[in-house]
Amino acid sequence: MVERIQLAHGSGGKLTADLIREVFYPSLGGVEKFANDSAVINLPACRIALTIDSFVINPIFFPGGNIGKLAFCGTVNDLAAAGAIPIALSASFILEEGLDISKLRLIVKSMGEISQKTGITVVAGDTKVVDKGSVDKLFITTAGIGIIPGGINYHPQNIQPGDHIIVSGTIGDHGYCLTALRAGIEIKSSIKSDCQPLHELVALLKPLGCAVHAARDATRGGVGMVLNEWSRQSGRGIVVYEKDLPIKDQVKGGCAMLGLEPIYLANEGKMVFAVDQRRSADALSLIKTHKMGRNAAVIGEVVDTKAQVVMETEWGTKRLLTAPHGEILPRVC
Repeated sequence: MVERIQLAHGSGGKLTADLIREVFYPSLGGVEKFANDSAVINLPACRIALTIDSFVINPIFFPGGNIGKLAFCGTVNDLAAAGAIPIALSASFILEEGLDISKLRLIVKSMGEISQKTGITVVAGDTKVVDKGSVDKLFITTAGIGIIPGGINYHPQNIQPGDHIIVSGTIGDHGYCLTALRAGIEIKSSIKSDCQPLHELVALLKPLGCAVHAARDATRGGVGMVLNEWSRQSGRGIVVYEKDLPIKDQVKGGCAMLGLEPIYLANEGKMVFAVDQRRSADALSLIKTHKMGRNAAVIGEVVDTKAQVVMETEWGTKRLLTAPHGEILPRVC
């Protein structure tokens, strides 16, 4: 492990995993095989999911949203990935001296609007102001809590050979939008961040119960990183079929021009599921009934091999789909 923090430590890839495993787990008692975006806590009356996240995206406004909407949706989606019904959020704001208050007002307003729309309340908060240059405009940290219904247990340890991998829609939209924005590439089509809350979409799978083995929103490191984490945590192999990946043409073309792979780009409104193959058709049908799931697709399956992810390309060849080692796009969420 390198001895100084690099941007790549925030990528969600291999260096992030190394940092958590070698620095945080030894002191805070974490165990990698139990890791998930939300902690599940058993209380006498119910099971709850608890999550926390920080958002440092640059720029703070982007096509499809801003840092406030992103913080709200990202926290809700982490709870949804545990199968939880989101109940409430808290939000902490670290503001840079000199920040335009009109911009702050727009960001907070967007959080309030989506809170009203979803019925998920921001019940607590905190504000700190630091010297100019100590942060870049605005950082937000959010925490969320939700209740997990009976019969729901989403975790990578449940993944079994034969499971189908389903993604809820087109991948790479958020990451490509941010990349193009920073590179000065004009986006003439409808490509924008997919930043949206997914709890209602995930809730549609409740009737399938434990046939849904795992769920994860594919943020930093994209779908590729999710599958690598699942493979490592479950001890199973995963095969991905490139021809079945739902990718918008402009994202595919833009990535080819920039030398990027859409499967590694961040998403802020897409969920990945591992589902018992006997119920995957039912799961796909349910997901497609939601407006944010119309482009959902089965993209791969779990196989009884060593823990690795293999991509079967459109040309019929196979290659390892490893966890990204570097930083594809810093401060993407």
